[in-house]
Amino acid sequence: MSAYAEGKKAFGFCDRCGFRYKLKELKAETVNLASTNLLVCPECWDPDQPQNMLGRLRVDDPQALRNPRPLGGISGRDLPAAYRCDFSTGTAQTDPTRIDGWWAVNGTLTWNQSREALNIVAITDSGPIPGDPYIYRGYNGESKTPDYLSIDTSVYKYVVTQFTVNNYPLKEVGDLNPPDGFQGQFYWSTSTDPSDSGISEAKSQRCQSQPYFKLTQPSDGFAQSDRDMASTFKIVFDMTDDPEWTGTVSTIRLDYFDARPGDLGAGDIDVDYIEVVAFHNPDL
Repeated sequence: MSAYAEGKKAFGFCDRCGFRYKLKELKAETVNLASTNLLVCPECWDPDQPQNMLGRLRVDDPQALRNPRPLGGISGRDLPAAYRCDFSTGTAQTDPTRIDGWWAVNGTLTWNQSREALNIVAITDSGPIPGDPYIYRGYNGESKTPDYLSIDTSVYKYVVTQFTVNNYPLKEVGDLNPPDGFQGQFYWSTSTDPSDSGISEAKSQRCQSQPYFKLTQPSDGFAQSDRDMASTFKIVFDMTDDPEWTGTVSTIRLDYFDARPGDLGAGDIDVDYIEVVAFHNPDL
């Protein structure tokens, strides 16, 4: 048996204002965490001063946020590059012959130590397609051990490269490029079959669609008189709206230029860097 009645209908008087209330509506007051033994109405009740509780109550104040949205977190400003090579070491590799993981078809690769750059020179008198040099990273050729990349296309949307032209190739008859634009094309593949690169025209972008692919000084581009003029280019392939840029990219290929077959002095560039990033500022 309970020692006290439930008091569902009992009433009492506020110890401060003296008005009558239901007993269950009266609230106990504390001061400095100590009971005053006062029961007061809701209008008279005052909470204990919070400053009295400093250091005396455990406070759960987690600092980490669930699913935060910091500046640039989703846009990619603060994300490291998925892949970047600045050719600062010129590490030589074999089978196939590579420099910092890159190997060439229809061209020769050397490391320009003074510039810390990858030098590409077209082979115009032999090879599968004379005068059309291109470089691979990931797929290393049929029956060769691959060194695949792992690029998440849902996050990384920009392929950026900068290079200096040491010797311009002669312009091919019928080239689609404007007179003051350089040539080139970017390819990619998601294949992990060592016997097949998976490279195709469907998964590629051409340089003439890039608005900043211009010479840094007036010239007619590929004219013989300008082939000794060094110019630096920065190309950004924007993959944001390309429907084929999906999945995990394992191999990338860059065709920087075409040279006319038999034009033995044409096509000589130094590549400063190649990177795949989540954010690119077109003003830089």
